[in-house]
This record gives sequence, structure tokens and C-alpha cells, in this order.
Amino acid sequence: MKKLCIAAMLWLACLSWAPLAQALQMSLVPRGGYQIAPGGLLVVDLNIAGLQSGGLNTELGVFHLDLYYDPTLLSFLPGAPSGWGTALGQTAGGAEALAFADASTPGLLRLDEVSLLDGLTLGQLQGDGFRLATLAFHVMMPPGPAPANTILFADDILLADAGGNLIPVVPDQIPILILQVDAPGTLALLGLGMAALARQRRSKAHYARIAAATRQHNSSDTAAAAPQPTYG
Repeated sequence: MKKLCIAAMLWLACLSWAPLAQALQMSLVPRGGYQIAPGGLLVVDLNIAGLQSGGLNTELGVFHLDLYYDPTLLSFLPGAPSGWGTALGQTAGGAEALAFADASTPGLLRLDEVSLLDGLTLGQLQGDGFRLATLAFHVMMPPGPAPANTILFADDILLADAGGNLIPVVPDQIPILILQVDAPGTLALLGLGMAALARQRRSKAHYARIAAATRQHNSSDTAAAAPQPTYG
């Protein structure tokens, strides 16, 4: 048993000193820092690195991943500033790459991109690391108290080269992003309160005008219905 434990420890030590041939990294990097607030905008870059280093030496021709997020706090924006990187080719018109972003399931964003370029061209476009996509989210006011933190993470990651052959490596860490959620500021809350008060006052004035018009109309009907004096 002691020999088995020693062998296991030596095996783990060898792994820790092994070349980083499998050290493929995918990351979610926010452009505006790690704090967000309801009413604001969250812009995140999806990056990949390690395709050329550590002996992997391959190009990326296909990728798929599922990105999970809190749908009560974040809403994906399919238009700008969301967009695809250019390392797999230009996606406009579908001449060089085909890309799809499916946000039909709340809290889940499915990303797929397939390059139509050959491996040589992709090798010239790509380095060891590059941006796969930029993802933008509107930060909404949650139905209850704002959470202290929110998490975005990627799963079900599939990668392949220009020939469609699966790249036999997985990222050394699941791409995950933890953000601090700030409560709405005092000025923002004051603005919301003033807007609600102004709306309430407009509603009261509107109903007052309706009541006055109704009373005037009823008075006119009563006067018209009253019997008129006759003179002999």
C-alpha cells in the first residue's frame, strides 16, 4: 500500500512537470472591469490561446460551446457590440466562415462557427491565441434584490481543425467569469423615484380633468331635463 501511494505521488509529480502540450486555454474577459450594475452594459471577449505552443501546433477551423448565465439579470444583445472574431475568416456574407449564436433558451447562449478556409490560410490568420467572439449583455433590474455576484461559464466545448478533425485536447480550466453586481446608485434610485412621482401626479391630474368634465356634462344634462316655465 505504501509503495502504491509513493508511485501515485511520483506520477502526479511527473504530470506537474510535464510539457504544457495540453495547456489550451479559453477565457472570458470583460472589457469594462469586473463590476456591473443594473441598467448598464456588459461586454465580454471570448478568447482562446495555446493552439501553437507546447507542441500542439494546430489551427482552429471549427468551434462550439454553450455559455450559461443568469437570465433574470442578463439579456444577450445579438447586434453590435456583439460580434465574431476574424481568425476563422470573415463571417459577413458567409464567404469565409459561417457563425451562429442561438439565445432562444433563457440563460443559455449556444455559439457555433465553421471556417470555410483551408488550413494554410487559417495558419496565416491565427497565432497562438486570438479572440473568438465578443458578447454583449444588457444588465437588467432583477425581480428581487440584486445578487452580490453573478457567474458566466462555458461548457460542452468542441474544437476541430480545418479538416474537421477533433482537436484531442480540452481546456485546462472551464472558462468562467465571476462579476460583482453593484446595487443601483443613490442618484439612479432618486431618478426612478422622481419619475414615478411625476407619473403619479400626471395620472392624478388626468383623472381630475375627467371627473370635472363628467360633472359638467351631468350638470348640462340635468339643466336640459328640468321643466321650463310657461307664460300665459
